[in-house]
Amino acid sequence: MILATQPVFMPALAEIFVSVGAIKVLLLGLLSKKNSVRWCFNYAVITLLAAALALFSQPLGLQITFNGLFTSDAFSITMKMVVVLTGAVVLILTRLTAIHEGLNHFEYPALVLFAIVGMMIMISAHDLISLFMGLELQSLSLYILVGMRRKNSESSEAALKYFILGALSTGILLYGCSLIYGFTALTNFEMLERFFKNQPLTQNLPIGPIIGMVFIIIALGFKIATAPFHLWVPDVYQGTSTSLTTFLVTAPKAAGLAVFMKILMNPFGGLAAIWQPLLIILAVSSMAIGCLSALTQTNLKRLLAYSSIGHIGFSLIGILVANKMGLEATLIYNIFYLLAMLLFFGAVLSLQRQGKLIENLADLKGINRMYPGVSFLLGFTLFSLAGLPPLPGFIPKLLVLRAAVTSGYYILSIFAVIYSLICAAYYLLIIKAMFLEGTAQGDVLVTPAYRKRDLSMILVLLGVTIALTVLLVYPNFLLDIVYQAIVALLYL
Repeated sequence: MILATQPVFMPALAEIFVSVGAIKVLLLGLLSKKNSVRWCFNYAVITLLAAALALFSQPLGLQITFNGLFTSDAFSITMKMVVVLTGAVVLILTRLTAIHEGLNHFEYPALVLFAIVGMMIMISAHDLISLFMGLELQSLSLYILVGMRRKNSESSEAALKYFILGALSTGILLYGCSLIYGFTALTNFEMLERFFKNQPLTQNLPIGPIIGMVFIIIALGFKIATAPFHLWVPDVYQGTSTSLTTFLVTAPKAAGLAVFMKILMNPFGGLAAIWQPLLIILAVSSMAIGCLSALTQTNLKRLLAYSSIGHIGFSLIGILVANKMGLEATLIYNIFYLLAMLLFFGAVLSLQRQGKLIENLADLKGINRMYPGVSFLLGFTLFSLAGLPPLPGFIPKLLVLRAAVTSGYYILSIFAVIYSLICAAYYLLIIKAMFLEGTAQGDVLVTPAYRKRDLSMILVLLGVTIALTVLLVYPNFLLDIVYQAIVALLYL
């Protein structure tokens, strides 16, 4: 472990790159008169790739700097790499559709960069103060992004709902942090971990820190959209642009789950017997509400919103197991889920029906006849999300279930299997629309002309498909990375 008595900036080099890049994007948009939006997108992607290189150059050993507020280790580097690369892929996939959807503002890529900086700070946070700073930087950026289409009533409504419920969750988080600080006089993760592990739960531990911990879990549940704190998700996903939905369903979820894992394993690791029953409730309710609500949806983005709630519930199973096997399974599961969602939304963004991007299940009718390549990508992704063997989504689900069964959570495992069977049904609804239903007479599905010239999107979709396939066939590379990350998280 490297503990810096004076501020050392090298562990935060990637955050510095992205922060400076976001400011440069703003200046570029202000000062450039011609093609400013296109250049802003390109510069944002270059910035994120530079940040990925900075992360790759970091040592995997534990480094703590900024007076104990910031940490860098194998876990934080891995999760920040996931977030940064996801952001770059999303910007490439949505570079032209964002402009088509009325997001032709240079502020769009700048706000995406600021949101990613917030996520990176959250992941590397080693104190409740730095956790709050990163969380708010991410949240404020996303509030503005959701409401950027000011002339669109659905977007304005989604932004208002997101802001109000987000502010509520922030208040709950701050109240939980204040309770913990009030009873322990501590905010540092390492010191809180020692405090809780040294307290006999049945005698000396006051109720205040426990209530504070519950409030923090609830607030983070809002951020990652676990039921019953999920009410904002369907409306926000439907109301915002498809380009931004692609970002919301990927990078913030990965960062939120990383924080969830870190805060439960480190500062609250000694209270596992208390927070595990709460996580069981969140997992079961998320899977139940997510899969049952998705069955009745006709809007594609609302369906995937409820689907994401169910997947979050499934992910919590590996976290509540609270051991290396469960955490590794959760991390692998979410990496595969993230890749699948990037592939799905990338394929959806490549299509239009009558001049508009795909919004409803009915918009997908008959695309297999006109665009078999896109149909194959969508089918491959949907069957993977459903967990059908031998596709990429099967092994990660099996790993989570194995961790739960090994730890004695038999009833929860049975419930998770039932959830997986039901969730396959609503993915089959999309498959049915694409392959078994024809288009109405005179209803023509077209690919936008600018998509035919967008080679970068085709290459990225091909790269994501290859990554999913390679990680399934040769998983050792991913398993080694995940193993090092979880070992660093558990301080083994």
